Amino acid sequence: MLDRPGVVLGIAALVLNEGATDDNARTVIAAAVDAGVLALDTARAYARVDDDGVGERLAAEGRERRPGLPIITKAGHYRAGASAWHSDGGVDRMRADAARSVELLGGPLDLLLLHRADRVDDLEESVATLAALREEGLARAVGLSNASTELIDRALAVAPIDAVQNRLGLGVDGFAEYRHCRDAGIDFFGYAPFGGPRAAPLATRVPHVAALATQRAASVHRLTLAAVLDVLPGYWPVIGSTRVESVRDAIGAMAEPVDDELRQALLGDLASRGVAV
Repeated sequence: MLDRPGVVLGIAALVLNEGATDDNARTVIAAAVDAGVLALDTARAYARVDDDGVGERLAAEGRERRPGLPIITKAGHYRAGASAWHSDGGVDRMRADAARSVELLGGPLDLLLLHRADRVDDLEESVATLAALREEGLARAVGLSNASTELIDRALAVAPIDAVQNRLGLGVDGFAEYRHCRDAGIDFFGYAPFGGPRAAPLATRVPHVAALATQRAASVHRLTLAAVLDVLPGYWPVIGSTRVESVRDAIGAMAEPVDDELRQALLGDLASRGVAV
């Protein structure tokens, strides 16, 4: 789907976090687009009780700043109440979600993912529906989100898939699904690359990169993302920034020089946590 390494902005936190506002979301998305973000990531589930389309609408507004900017969206998981979400990967739900996404995003979907592959009743039915939507031209590419290697293989037994989006917190999560997708030629999008709000500070998980960041007067987040883009081909980090400063810093990683010292620092930090790349 994407033709070069880079950073994707996830819209979830801009919509779902306590105190989130549309004005702040628009400001952050605009900053990301202007800074060169490669794609925006949204979903049918990034909604409010009284507005089922806010996440996709905000993504569509962001794309107006740069026509052609790819947008990833997801179906089969939806907001059912103030603090409740349900999963339904059945044919009717998937088709209804895809149609609503096409309406909100203004045309065929760049990448449509089954949002909670780990929670649907019949994965094979869901994947067959995704494949049909791709064949019909409603989605250019399709795939899974929140899928184990077993679920990825089950999906591939039904139809080819183009991408997988899973959580991949550096120094927190394993790389099994990334490696599985890499071997199969499937694009991999990793959300929560810094581990999420409950993880230990990034600097404590990548101490060698953090030391270089201090020496080079750069943020550890920026240097880590730069090294990731260099050493993990086929992996696009999906950041969840909610501030203009942090989104600009993260996207700046796309232009950050990566030398062997930085490369080896990241590889060493990951190896020390039992992750072999």
